[in-house]
Amino acid sequence: MTDHFGQILDRLGDIAERLRQSGMPDVEYKSTEGISTVEITALEERLQMTLPASLSELIQRCGSLYLLWSLPQHCIVADVSKRTGEYSFTSDHGLNILEDITGEFGWNHEYISYFTSYGENADSPATTDEHRYLIFNYNGAGDPVLLDLATSTTEPAVFCYDHEQDRLTLLADNLPAYIDTILTLHGLWVWDWTTVIDEHGIQLTSHPLQMWVRWLDVFCNVKLEDAHSLEALINYTTMHGVDNPAILQTFQAYDPKDIFLAWEQRLQHSPVNFAIWGVFIGETAGDGAADWVRSLWQPGAVQTWTSSLVPNSGSIIAVTFVSTRAYLTARCLPRHEGLAYVCNNLLQHSTGDGKLEGYTANGQLQHFHSPQVIDWMRDKVNHPVEGWATLFAHSHPTTKQLLEWLSDGELYQKITTEALNIMIQRDLLPPLEADTWANISDLLHASLQLVMLKKDKRRIEAVLEQLSDLGLC
Repeated sequence: MTDHFGQILDRLGDIAERLRQSGMPDVEYKSTEGISTVEITALEERLQMTLPASLSELIQRCGSLYLLWSLPQHCIVADVSKRTGEYSFTSDHGLNILEDITGEFGWNHEYISYFTSYGENADSPATTDEHRYLIFNYNGAGDPVLLDLATSTTEPAVFCYDHEQDRLTLLADNLPAYIDTILTLHGLWVWDWTTVIDEHGIQLTSHPLQMWVRWLDVFCNVKLEDAHSLEALINYTTMHGVDNPAILQTFQAYDPKDIFLAWEQRLQHSPVNFAIWGVFIGETAGDGAADWVRSLWQPGAVQTWTSSLVPNSGSIIAVTFVSTRAYLTARCLPRHEGLAYVCNNLLQHSTGDGKLEGYTANGQLQHFHSPQVIDWMRDKVNHPVEGWATLFAHSHPTTKQLLEWLSDGELYQKITTEALNIMIQRDLLPPLEADTWANISDLLHASLQLVMLKKDKRRIEAVLEQLSDLGLC
């Protein structure tokens, strides 16, 4: 048995720790002991074949392993200088493969089995030769990563199967090469490998993957304490997002208008990332961006911005712009002014009787966290209740509002009951007096006696049970 895979396992552990130390959230790394020669023999007997040498050695050293990670929320992967951390934004659509980035890598001896194509192509090799492809792992979409035994009995090539395209894609000439390549990428999984492969599989010299390696190197080596200027802090935040309170605290040393101008320069270079830039601006610049946010409400602004984001993009980009604008309005304008903009805009979507769709209202008003929203929506609610319930839960309802809505008609009771469930699950319950919780409990029990549908009864019973568990009623 060689030392090659032993060194690989050491590298994987180092990679996982490096990502954790650099602020990558949700890094998971687990492995199990290697399986015995007896288990190898049993596996080969079941398959009626001798396992390829590398696969056999791998699972004898480590029976199963997985490395999973996700990028910080609201970060942008773009070309970056290793030396300065400075970004170079580009319109090269080849970089789009890095927009939905996940890290997932591993293997599992329990998955090892023959593969039969999911598709209907009768001429597929996986259909005509059921013993050609050997699965050793699955990606997050449930697609198998496998060895093509027809390429070699000792060192077969590695492929992945895309069930949506009914397509096999070559990843590497052999298993050791595949593992080395993915380790170089720190476990990066590209959902469409076709743009970064050649006749030997994944091409590390391709522009997107070279860009990823550069970006990751800066991500792992540049620290927040090294950001001694607004420009450096902006670059760091673009990589690490704004979920870290320490990052937001560091921005307080700078003028909000200067912060906005710094973000605006990046927005002008890369408008396609408008939604993410919007989060950065809203969380760090606040009222320093107020005049710019007001300009987003000028007539024609939606058409102007959406055409600059992605020309001829259609309604999806428009919806993204509108929701981002609403978020910025809540974060950067005085509450009364911001609510007026958003509420007046929502009224354009109301039906003849003044009712609105709850998910639309929630998408634009959830960021205000204001009881005023609950008062505004009272005569506009409609079925289904879920969108309205979420909005109610996030709008910091007062005691009076909770009791009034639970005392009102069936629709209002459903919305409030579901909102209470959401507030319990997300730790949003307000600190109310004991007698208030007693009143809420009485109203829920009264509603329980009136509702007819089993699902509505279960909804109320579940809330009562959770409130009881919390000692509130």
